[in-house]
Amino acid sequence: MSEDLDKLKKIGVQKIHERTHISRTHIESIFNENFEGMGSVQLLGFLSIFEREYALDLSELKNRAREYFKSQKSDEENIKEKVKIFTASKKKRKWTFFYILIGAAVVFTLLYFASRLPQNEIIDSSKNLQTAVPTLQDDKNDSVLDENSSQDGLMESTGVEEMAGAEEKLEEKQPEPEVKPLSFKIIPKTKVWLGYIDLSDYKKYQTTFSDELKLDPAKEWLLSFGHGYIKIEINGEITEFKDPKTMRFSYIDSELRQISYDEFTRLNRGNKW
Repeated sequence: MSEDLDKLKKIGVQKIHERTHISRTHIESIFNENFEGMGSVQLLGFLSIFEREYALDLSELKNRAREYFKSQKSDEENIKEKVKIFTASKKKRKWTFFYILIGAAVVFTLLYFASRLPQNEIIDSSKNLQTAVPTLQDDKNDSVLDENSSQDGLMESTGVEEMAGAEEKLEEKQPEPEVKPLSFKIIPKTKVWLGYIDLSDYKKYQTTFSDELKLDPAKEWLLSFGHGYIKIEINGEITEFKDPKTMRFSYIDSELRQISYDEFTRLNRGNKW
């Protein structure tokens, strides 16, 4: 059967489409053994057409398709009972922002008191000098006022320098917040088919790969895997899966969730794919 399927693949999607009028998307899905989005009757009908038109034996592929549709019901029930949630490092970013706010509040508080203290000392010193000066003649009073003015100017200059020095020390002690780059990687253990949808515009993509695949972590995605022998890394945190069946996920607001077929369809605006 595998040899017959290889012969079918060599003919090519376009030529098969022109001869059988089966959609290119369904032909590619059958080549990748991704039966999602097709009913059992529809899929088996397509395989029968291939056998008739090209004199092939696809009985093994038909048996795998039947087993797939039988397992779908039990798979859906298990997922509804227990939905796994995998949260990215969103909490860490929230705490980092919280620490920055606390640091900023401390800096502004210290600067406020640093700017207030020298002015209070200037006012108190001026009052003390005025009470200590005896009542003399007008020309002596003028000299005392000049002396007070020069002392006030000196104290103001000293206060400004102290406040500037306090600001420099606070700036030196304030640690720079650590900003970790975001990442979203899929690492398959073996060759796997992936269909993924960008929820910002609902554009659909599909690929079959065996190496690491990177997705934009700033976007929101719907993911559908042909099997679950995969690892998913989000911001350096790796979650490993071991499931031979189709797996579906949503990645919304930096949160990865395993979801059922019904929820996948709902998030995809009612579309199976």
